[in-house]
Amino acid sequence: MSSAQDLHKIANLLRSDVLKMVHEAGAGHVAGPLSSADLFSVLYFGDTVRLEPNTPGVKGAHTPGVYDKVVLSCGHYCPILYAALARAGAFPVEELGTFMKIDSRLPGHPERGSVPGIEVSAGPLGQGVSVAVGIALADRERKVYCIISDGELQEGQVWEAFNFAVNRKLNNLIFFLDRNGVQIEHYVNEVVASDEIARLEAFGLYTLRVDGNNIDQLMNRLEMAKKNNGLPTMIVMDTIAGKGVSFMENKPLWHDKVPTKDELKLALEELNV
Repeated sequence: MSSAQDLHKIANLLRSDVLKMVHEAGAGHVAGPLSSADLFSVLYFGDTVRLEPNTPGVKGAHTPGVYDKVVLSCGHYCPILYAALARAGAFPVEELGTFMKIDSRLPGHPERGSVPGIEVSAGPLGQGVSVAVGIALADRERKVYCIISDGELQEGQVWEAFNFAVNRKLNNLIFFLDRNGVQIEHYVNEVVASDEIARLEAFGLYTLRVDGNNIDQLMNRLEMAKKNNGLPTMIVMDTIAGKGVSFMENKPLWHDKVPTKDELKLALEELNV
């Protein structure tokens, strides 16, 4: 297993991939992919996700037929998922440069099957949560990891899905809530005022809270989630939108702002990659 220090370096490498992709495409989202990069490093490079044995570039160390599913419900985060999959060997890293270009396999919102590891076509917020519940229900031997954003909790569909998952005791289902506090051009608390953690607990989810930009804490909470034998888990990650780049951090403007050439250069220098 990679050390926390190694995983932190990988997270920054993934952040740099995201920034280059969005800059080259002239479009895409930045704040959420950067805030969640530590999670994707842990999932794909921290011995967490068991990749499908026939994934290109991945040596078959896993039992055939037993592999995990990662569902990205907040589809606008897809640059970080593409970067993680490419660095894990699912497709060539060079292909990241085609992000959002004509005939690319890497559109601005993910399309199921476009490249190995994309399980859900995601765009409308909340729908991926229901799909993840369905996957977990269909095969309880498989771990299902579902990433959602805090703005996504404003969709009623997610609460119906949570209720169903708890009712069916889907303990093979682990949600990650990227609670970076930013959505589109606003802070979340400017749009809606609610205690989402209390509400998640009230719905019956096994709820854990963590500094989502702390590798050691993330790995600890994942181990706790895996030992939970009764209910689906919600890991609430308190993160910083635009994490890793000082002039992007916690600024709603960078939800989907494209970095200029000079801004990209400064950002890559800060990430030290």
